[in-house]
Formats: sequence, structure tokens, C-alpha cells
Amino acid sequence: MELIGGDVILFACILIGSIGLTMLALPILETNLSDSLAFFTLGGIGFFIGMIAIFVIRHPSAYARSFIKFVPYFIFLFHFPASLVLLWISSIRHDGVPEFALDYTFVYWMFLLVFVVTIKSMDQVHLRQFEKIHD
Repeated sequence: MELIGGDVILFACILIGSIGLTMLALPILETNLSDSLAFFTLGGIGFFIGMIAIFVIRHPSAYARSFIKFVPYFIFLFHFPASLVLLWISSIRHDGVPEFALDYTFVYWMFLLVFVVTIKSMDQVHLRQFEKIHD
């Protein structure tokens, strides 16, 4: 199957969601949310753009399915370890882990979990649609 223009736009939006998760991780380094409200706002917007893109894909191509299957592994291989590194850096910068960083890290991991669970469940939906098309 060929990659159509709509798929390219949706892939870009899912990548924006992944970048949004990266922006959401940056406030772990700060001691309070007001210092990094811009990162939180941009990350939240990017995250929600990615979530909307996941739900908008109705007729996935083979490329879309392979990309969607890869995203959860990317999150667990990149975003989760990165958040642990940022938490470690935060503990060094502040001579111990600030309570805010622990709370925020937990919330960030919930964002990661929601993103992964959503992608995995949508992958199952796309698999059924893909098999229906090719039967």
C-alpha cells in the first residue's frame, strides 16, 4: 500500500505527541511548576495533538500499522529512561530529590502509560480493520 497524504500528516501529529511527552518531562528538573509552565503547556498541547491523531486514523495502511506498532517501544526505550535520568539530574542539582520532582515524575509516567495503552488499543482496532480490508 502507498502512503497517502493524510497518513503523513497523522504520522507527523503522532510524532508531535511524542515530542510533547519530551517537553512534559523537562519540568522534572525544576523545583516548582511556575518555572516551567511553558514546557508543560507546550508538552500538553503536543501530547493531545498526538492523542487526537491516534484516534483520527480510520483506514490505516501497512506503513501506518508498522509505525503505530513501533511507538510504544520507542516510548519505553527513550522516554521512560530519559525521565529517570532527569530525576537523577534533579536530585544532584537540588541535593536530594525534591517532592515536586517525585510527584511530577509519577504524573509524567501516567502520561506515558496513557499514551502507550491508547496506542496499543488503537493498534488492535487497526489490525481488525486492516484484516477486514484484505479479506
